[in-house]
Amino acid sequence: MSRVTIAQVAAEAGTSAMTVSNVLNNRPGASGATRERVLAAARRLGYRPNLAARHLRGGRTGLVGVLTHDLTSQYALEIVRGIADELAVAQREVLISATYQDAHRETERIGLLTGGLVDALLLVAPVLDADALALLADTAPRCPTVVVDPRAFDIAPPTVAVDNYGGSRAATEHLIGLGHTRIAHVCGHPGFESSAERLRGYRDAVRLAGLPTDEVPDGAFSHEWGFHAGAELAERADPPTAVVAASDLIALGVIDAARARGLSVPADLSVVGFDDLPLAAQLFPGLTTVRQPLHDMGVTAVRMLTDRPDSPRDVRMDTTLITRGTTRGVL
Repeated sequence: MSRVTIAQVAAEAGTSAMTVSNVLNNRPGASGATRERVLAAARRLGYRPNLAARHLRGGRTGLVGVLTHDLTSQYALEIVRGIADELAVAQREVLISATYQDAHRETERIGLLTGGLVDALLLVAPVLDADALALLADTAPRCPTVVVDPRAFDIAPPTVAVDNYGGSRAATEHLIGLGHTRIAHVCGHPGFESSAERLRGYRDAVRLAGLPTDEVPDGAFSHEWGFHAGAELAERADPPTAVVAASDLIALGVIDAARARGLSVPADLSVVGFDDLPLAAQLFPGLTTVRQPLHDMGVTAVRMLTDRPDSPRDVRMDTTLITRGTTRGVL
């Protein structure tokens, strides 16, 4: 089967080959309506860019690199899915690699990708130690980078994150509104600024209500940590009646620990998570949680690279409280 050419796309879209080239390479000059018509024609014909020829002609590969901390968790996969979906719309190819939170591997991969293998780089929840940040600063002029959900927000590359403080505060206020007065917070990883913001949102909500804080600190965003913390809370003489967890996986661990000790959720313990992973809606009862727009975070990061040269340097997206079956009022 022969390769579809730009000339064929131009004929299908009713425009010039130059306009098609400008649209497919994200250059200015085409109206929004023309751009949509060209992209629709390219999709109908199954147009695929000749990446090798493009690289030889202009020193550009047409590839966008995605370096993620993980490729097994629903959290990472939802963000990467958003990235891949938007890159497909932009007629860009994607090259994906994972570091599994290994700082040395991460720096090596950044060097490999930004050394001419890709035109731009998207990092998902990276470690970003001093070596990695220095490398990104050095390669920024030739390989722009956007970081999705960074561990620390005061970094040089543009970032996409969510309102962690507001989401956690809303979750805590939901439990207060249900009549709970003994509300614990199971913290996430201490090295993540998102953990600190979620803790601060919890603290402000309970203190404003005149309630005591009850924190299980220095954890991890994992089911194992949630189970450990949930067991500790359940064994107290005066255990909490509700828990705000720093992630969905932590919340699921807390729930499993409670059930292992004969407690019922939500009759004996109300639990709220943070993420709204696909699994949260599949459980019974469904997990009450704070939704991060994970797919849209990936989409937004791509647009900051491809379509929005004047976009803000940092984007903070809203969260939404999703009420399901793991919370109820105090009887």
